[in-house]
Amino acid sequence: MENNENVSGKNRFTTLMLCWFLGFFGVHRLYAGKIGSGFLMAYGTIVTLLILLVNVPIGLMCLIAMIGLIVNDFVVIAFGQFSDCYGKCICDDTVRS
Repeated sequence: MENNENVSGKNRFTTLMLCWFLGFFGVHRLYAGKIGSGFLMAYGTIVTLLILLVNVPIGLMCLIAMIGLIVNDFVVIAFGQFSDCYGKCICDDTVRS
């Protein structure tokens, strides 16, 4: 376990479940305080779906890229290396106040 000053008050299990169920919309990043990248993931998902309606091959490539981002985040969270907006590790399953 890391030093208490480097550990975020966010719950790793909550972050992991948000990534699993709502990862396409970047909710796990919004929970971690990463507002910009969270909204970019949501925007990317919406654009991907619109491209998929217009051009299936390009839309599928965009969808694969989005899935890659989400799988990467899921693995990083699962191994306890994901950080919040302050650079503190979200690696603990207990909530601190």
